[in-house]
Amino acid sequence: MPATVASRPAGPPIVPDETKVWPEARLRFLSALWGEGFIGPGGAEEALRLSKPLGLQSSHSLLNVGAGLGGAARSITSASGAWVSAFEQDPDLAAVGAGLSKKMQLEKKAEVKAFDPAAPKFRSNYYHHALVLEALWMVEKKDVVVAALSAAVKEAGQVVVTDLTMGETPILPEDETARTWRELDRSPIHLMQPEDETRLLAGHGLDIRIAEDISARHVQQAVSSWRAIAEMISEQNLTRSQARAIVNEAELWLRRLALLRTGRLRLMRWHAIKR
Repeated sequence: MPATVASRPAGPPIVPDETKVWPEARLRFLSALWGEGFIGPGGAEEALRLSKPLGLQSSHSLLNVGAGLGGAARSITSASGAWVSAFEQDPDLAAVGAGLSKKMQLEKKAEVKAFDPAAPKFRSNYYHHALVLEALWMVEKKDVVVAALSAAVKEAGQVVVTDLTMGETPILPEDETARTWRELDRSPIHLMQPEDETRLLAGHGLDIRIAEDISARHVQQAVSSWRAIAEMISEQNLTRSQARAIVNEAELWLRRLALLRTGRLRLMRWHAIKR
C-alpha cells in the first residue's frame, strides 16, 4: 500500500512554493502515487526489471542518467550491492534525491547529482554499465549526452535506455491533447522517431541488440497506480494544495496516456553493448 497523500517523503525540507515545477504538495503526491523516490510509473519493480539484464553485482559501478529523485538508484543498489552514480538534469529534483539517499544512508552507494545536458561530465571509461531512464526526450542536443554516456562506459559494458519518442500516428499542430500535455509535462520536449534514436545510439559506439516498444506495460503500470490512489483519495480530507497537485497530475497523465494509447507517443527500450 502506498504512503498516504499527506505523508512527507524523507529528506531535507522542500520549500512549499506553488510556482515551482516540483512544489512540496506535488512531491508528496508523487511519492504516494508511484512509490517513494519515483516520479513516474513502475517504481522499484520496473527499475529492477530494466536493470536485471545488466547482471549487477557489488563489484560493479552503474551510471544512471535520468535519476529523478533517485528511487531507481537506491532500489538497484539495495538489491544488487552495485555502486550507482545517478545524474538528474533538474537541480531541484537532484537536491531532494540526494537528501533521500542521505536519509537512507545510501549517499555513497546511490549518490544523486545534478548535471548539465549541454555539457555532461561523466567519468570517462569508468562505469561497468549504464541505465538511462527517460533522460533524452527533454534534451535538444541528444548527441552531446549520448557521446558523454558512451565515453563513460567501459568496453563491452551494457547500456539500457528508455525514452519517450514519436509514435506511428503523427501529432498534428491542432492536436489539443498533445498541446496540453506539452504544457503540463516536463519541458522542453524534443521527441525523435524511434529509428532515428536507434541510429543516434549506434552512431556513438553502442551496438544495439534490442529496440522494443514498452508503451503497453508503461500504460498498465500508470493505470494500476492511479486506480490504487483513487481509492485512497476518496477516504481523505485534502488540503487545497494537495487537491491542486492531484488535479494537475491527473490532467497530465490523462493526456500522456491518451497519446500513448493512440500511438502518437511511444515509450521505447534499447539494450546495447559498448563497442
